[in-house]
Amino acid sequence: MQRFVYQTTVRFTHTDPASYVFFPRYFEMLQATVEDWFTHALGIRYADIVIEHGLGLPTAHTECDFLKPCRLGERLGIAVVLEKLGRTSIGLRFDGAVDGDQRLCARSVLVVIELGNGRPVPIEGALRAKLEAYAALPDDG
Repeated sequence: MQRFVYQTTVRFTHTDPASYVFFPRYFEMLQATVEDWFTHALGIRYADIVIEHGLGLPTAHTECDFLKPCRLGERLGIAVVLEKLGRTSIGLRFDGAVDGDQRLCARSVLVVIELGNGRPVPIEGALRAKLEAYAALPDDG
């Protein structure tokens, strides 16, 4: 297993009239990063977690430092670092860069909930094992 980096091209739909990414669009990119991280890095399809297992992963907290702007056409890589694995929550850090130049650093806390009642549930079994293995990867940031 290796550190997951979501790659996206800054599109016209992401930008403001000056061709810079409009800041709320970064949060949409972070959600896309989470979904692809589960699917491609952890080997658990995000859609299956929701549809087949009836679990949700809402963001309970998020914060972002915008270090430098991103512009239309740039290729943004967002690396995922699992900083904390709790009983029912996952603490993630996202390091966004263009060609090695850091543009943003964000942190989010996701809570695993049962969709039927909206209550947190313990992270167990294969999901916990895969998250623990990912958390053990070296933090290159």
